[in-house]
Amino acid sequence: MAKDTRDRILMAALEMFSQKGYDGTNIRELTASLGLVKSSLYKHFKSKEDIWNSLLDEMIAYYSERFGSPEKLPPIPDSPEGLVAMTMHMVDFTVHDERVVMTRKLLSIEQYRDDRARELATKHFLTGTKEMFTHIFEDMMNKGLLKIDDPEMLAFAYTAPISALIHLCSREPEKTDDAIAQIEAFSYHFIKSYEVQAPDAAIIRRLTEKEIPTALELAWKVFSEYESPDYSPEGTEEFRKCLNDKSYLSSIIYYGAFSKEHLVGMLGIRKDKDHICFCFVDGKYHRKGIGTKMFRRMTDDFSGKTLTLNSSPYGLPFYKAIGFTETDSEQTVNGIRFTPMKYIVKDR
Repeated sequence: MAKDTRDRILMAALEMFSQKGYDGTNIRELTASLGLVKSSLYKHFKSKEDIWNSLLDEMIAYYSERFGSPEKLPPIPDSPEGLVAMTMHMVDFTVHDERVVMTRKLLSIEQYRDDRARELATKHFLTGTKEMFTHIFEDMMNKGLLKIDDPEMLAFAYTAPISALIHLCSREPEKTDDAIAQIEAFSYHFIKSYEVQAPDAAIIRRLTEKEIPTALELAWKVFSEYESPDYSPEGTEEFRKCLNDKSYLSSIIYYGAFSKEHLVGMLGIRKDKDHICFCFVDGKYHRKGIGTKMFRRMTDDFSGKTLTLNSSPYGLPFYKAIGFTETDSEQTVNGIRFTPMKYIVKDR
């Protein structure tokens, strides 16, 4: 029980410090927010300064355990694509973990007041991550996965843009999805420049906002060639309207497949409904596993979800092959023929 009270005090302090700063937080408000009296708080902490230092100690340990540090490196990736996967896992934790987000705000506020906060801000915003990736890149070079270069300079070039985009997520949360897509695009650009030998397989990643119009053009091209023949003129027109409905399109997360920098496949899912609304691959790249790879990459972001989609007659065999099951018979709405389907994504 005593530990529970102590933890509650630290979490409440973290929230207040991240919003009001150290000087703007007082013990009376802190205890009142917890339904405690001052004497109860002083059983666990000697002063506000003691709470502050204990909180920083807790967050250093919390971050190192879940993110990594120069002293506690994560497993070294065994492929360039593994570097992207590791990076995106770190980014997801950094951007979405409530404690880490509040700590980042707290350090941003207090780095100009408190020496320890300044040192931690420098470490977590710059030097610590750079040192960690210096070791990672050095080991990947030794494994023959990356070209031989100055690992420290590469680490600086790699982590600085990612750090800037993470801070953008804190300042403007509404830009988080696009910032994460930019980070993934940048990570793939990096490995394309520094991997020892570029793989022949397509690269699958989230699309940035600027890439979405090209993806929609691809969707229309493939639809017109392969799916429109199964629809009435009304159905084709309905799909064309969908591709121009800005409100509808803004609710979608987009993934793309790239071959030698050219977009050859796209997949879109409504994150509010876990519903796949687009999945198209350029006809020249059919039967190369690209659609499956896009789907598998997308499910990394939707672990434990039940996904739905309305399959066209042309796409039905593909969706069955990757594990979708029919939930109803074929229907026609506004000229669009489709079969409702679902897929349960296993927890990872």
